[in-house]
Amino acid sequence: METEIEKLDFSIGFMYVLHKVFKYISLLSVALPCGHRMPTDYVVAWFKCYLKQKKTEFSCPRFNEVHGKSCGQKLSYQELCQLIPLTDKQREFLEENLAALVARRLFDFKACPGCQSHVERRDRSNLCVNCIICTANLKRNYYFCWSCHREWKGPANNSVQCGNTGCGQRARTSDPLIACKPEFKMKMLREKGDDIYPIKDKSNDRKRLALLINNVEFKNLEDRTGADKDELSMEVLLKGLGYTVITLRDLSAQGMLSAMRDFAQREEHTESDSCFVVLMSHGDASGISGVFDSFDSEDEEDIFPTDEIFNCLNTPNCAGLRDKPKIILIQACRGDKEGSVDVPDAVPRRNRGKEHREKDFCCLRSCTPDTVSYRNQESGSHFIQDIVEIFNQHAHQDHIEKLFRKVLKKFKIMHPDQMPCKERTTLSKRFFLFPGL
Repeated sequence: METEIEKLDFSIGFMYVLHKVFKYISLLSVALPCGHRMPTDYVVAWFKCYLKQKKTEFSCPRFNEVHGKSCGQKLSYQELCQLIPLTDKQREFLEENLAALVARRLFDFKACPGCQSHVERRDRSNLCVNCIICTANLKRNYYFCWSCHREWKGPANNSVQCGNTGCGQRARTSDPLIACKPEFKMKMLREKGDDIYPIKDKSNDRKRLALLINNVEFKNLEDRTGADKDELSMEVLLKGLGYTVITLRDLSAQGMLSAMRDFAQREEHTESDSCFVVLMSHGDASGISGVFDSFDSEDEEDIFPTDEIFNCLNTPNCAGLRDKPKIILIQACRGDKEGSVDVPDAVPRRNRGKEHREKDFCCLRSCTPDTVSYRNQESGSHFIQDIVEIFNQHAHQDHIEKLFRKVLKKFKIMHPDQMPCKERTTLSKRFFLFPGL
């Protein structure tokens, strides 16, 4: 028979384990003031996303079924610190960016073109600004133009315009994305309209969304150096194509699942004609790597199954994108077979008839099963950079599957050690992006 001491030891041991489990769960997820619980890394990623959009408050992204829209309850940085034990690196990043945003709102700051130090313009009507550091270094008065950001030329008392060529004129930067001509769009819709997915014209009423998840810094795996280049290139492309881009950094598998589920319920989809989902991370045959291992166990990895992308956006789970193209791009390894010197990314409507659960998808993965995807630490991955280049040059006249074929052809010639793979494509019509229209 068990002694009282044995029972007490078992009880203490059980309570200790239970305490550890609940403590770990509390570190992985957090209940927000609105009552919604979500992974802590997901909350931090959203806060960074809002800072990138020059917003200083976080809004809960969880779908509110009662009101039929995203929750939207605000959460300040101070409240975030009370709810989540931030790392020193996270705290430093958030506080630096928050301080910069607040400073821009309260004061007029700009980097001096001579020494790159931040200079405050006290008179907002005066374009001629003095930098005291450059003045001291050069032993003469140094002024620069607030408008053209060059050393001031001409009379220093002229505050409207300096003497630099082109000052006061908006600089014209070349857009790498070739715009579609209205005549081409009209021709395609007239000749092949029944074989083309309906596209909304560019207007304030069209609300296209794209989700971009980029895992860069990992707890147990090598950081994905160079992934910043892919993120920036893809953001520029998607914005040029008319999509509002939600960029989330460094998510766990649970964070990625939460991101997909919340993205699927966004009310903007009802006013959209399509969506893009881009995931960039390490990976293997079982899925896409999260940024840390669950429970620090060797047996249970932090892996996000790609099936969940399709589950979240399928017919029953995403009514707003029903009958609309859903383009999935995945930059991640699917195995460990190597073949290059670059860095591998390893490790609600009316009732109607029945419809298939999974349709109107087109997914392009960066490599075939069991093989490696390559990423250059300086320029980014072959996959993302080639997609951006092909789309910039040909999206004005080619539909999505033709664009993907051109990506495959380029890999065949330029990167024979890697071959992208089109999977689970269920598009029943042609999907033209018609950039600029």
